[in-house]
Amino acid sequence: MVMADTAEHVQMQRLAIMDVSPAGRSALFAELGEPAWREQQLRDALKNPAVRSWDDVSSFPQDLRGKLAQRHAFLAVEAAKVRIDDGGRTISVIGTLADGKTIETVVMHYGKAQHPRTTVCVSSQVGCAVGCPFCATGRLGLMRHCTPGEVLDQVRLADMLAREYGMHPVTHVVFMGMGEPLANLETTVDVVKRLVHERGMSARHITVSTSGVVPGIERLMKEGIPVTLALSLHAATDDLRTRLVPLNAKYPLDLVCRKVEEYAAKTGRRATYEWCLIEGINDTPVQAAALAKLARQHHAHVNVIPMNRIEGSPWNGPDAAGVDRFVARIEKANVTVRNTRGQSTEGACGQLRATYEARRFQLPDGTLSRPARAKPSPREQDSQ
Repeated sequence: MVMADTAEHVQMQRLAIMDVSPAGRSALFAELGEPAWREQQLRDALKNPAVRSWDDVSSFPQDLRGKLAQRHAFLAVEAAKVRIDDGGRTISVIGTLADGKTIETVVMHYGKAQHPRTTVCVSSQVGCAVGCPFCATGRLGLMRHCTPGEVLDQVRLADMLAREYGMHPVTHVVFMGMGEPLANLETTVDVVKRLVHERGMSARHITVSTSGVVPGIERLMKEGIPVTLALSLHAATDDLRTRLVPLNAKYPLDLVCRKVEEYAAKTGRRATYEWCLIEGINDTPVQAAALAKLARQHHAHVNVIPMNRIEGSPWNGPDAAGVDRFVARIEKANVTVRNTRGQSTEGACGQLRATYEARRFQLPDGTLSRPARAKPSPREQDSQ
């Protein structure tokens, strides 16, 4: 499928209110003959997870709500499918966009009552062009970029669902969902700024993951917003990394690691190396030793992520003993093992969407039909 231009997509659809800048919203209220303070009322409503439609904006008179509803969608992302996992601590969402395309968002609750933490993993693109063979999203190809409103509304939708399922409101945002955030650079920069300046989120609670788009890393440095940068490393030698992360052929290992270290030095935020651990591929003593050397040299934290099983893939993650052996070989490096969430509901990024899309049919205009109704799992029935 040919990727549609994001600007063209926006023009074709009823623009979501989060795709309108604060200045644009002020101009909108002026056009409607409303006082300037309506924009602040709207900003408050957009941050309130109890407000899920224009009808819920009780601070606005009914006629104003009607005028706004005619012009702008209240949410850019509609929850088409919601699945609950990990005893209610993980919510996996298939979101439908205005043009019928779908993305995946995952909400995860951590911590104890005294120190709750809720992280939303957002998608920045519909699909992905990087083509990492161990990634379910990579098999989908790239359809188009997400707009700023589509990314920001994943955070708003996460807040709404967190409230509905008894979680703490969102405290952290990670760009680790579908797509390469730094390939959709303008949107990613805009979203980060608006999360900080409009939502009031600390930049230190935002993580941007990249497979190594060097110009994007350089742009983030220029912006001076100290988000955490996570490099999808996955291999510590160029030959294997090019196999696992095809972008490495354009931006090789040494260049990417130096840029990531430069970013960390400028922002004061220690970088993270993400390592999707694949049995028999990158869990070898040679790769472990090379990874340890890179991590020490560039002062990076290593996050080991056992691979989630993908239907049709010959690869898989090692068992718990295999993970322990690999971690033990990364001598004198700061390393953690990610507790992968949502596996029993296919909630690892791209998997739930792949299953959902398999039950849909492409229509002549390039959009998708509604999925055939599937029998809910016992866990889904329990959550309904």
